[in-house]
Amino acid sequence: EITGLLVEALATSRATSMDTAALYLVLTRAHPELKTRRPKKEFLRLLGSVLEAGRARCGMFEMVQSSGDANDEGYGRWFYVPEKDEDKERAFLIRALMPRQKRSETMKYKQYYWKPLDRISRWDPEDAL
Repeated sequence: EITGLLVEALATSRATSMDTAALYLVLTRAHPELKTRRPKKEFLRLLGSVLEAGRARCGMFEMVQSSGDANDEGYGRWFYVPEKDEDKERAFLIRALMPRQKRSETMKYKQYYWKPLDRISRWDPEDAL
């Protein structure tokens, strides 16, 4: 049941990939009864294990690889790969419902660095009287 809900949430989302906390919010908004079944932390762990199992079994879920610690706990950003789904009927239906082609660049991890600004005075010298 959880696998189908995850497929639906990931495939119909406008976002290319989602972390488990965002998936939890989407699932509990669509199905409020899920909040009463388990505590949030336990449900997040369950989502991570279902996603990991889907990735290990057939590759239907993939995680955006990053250099952070998020990958160690299964809390990284996940996306659905319909071409690798074991249930071909579901994959065909979901592919028809999915938003237009999602950006493949957002399925990759990118580390951004900003160069610090030089220390500047409050006023430019030319503005001095």
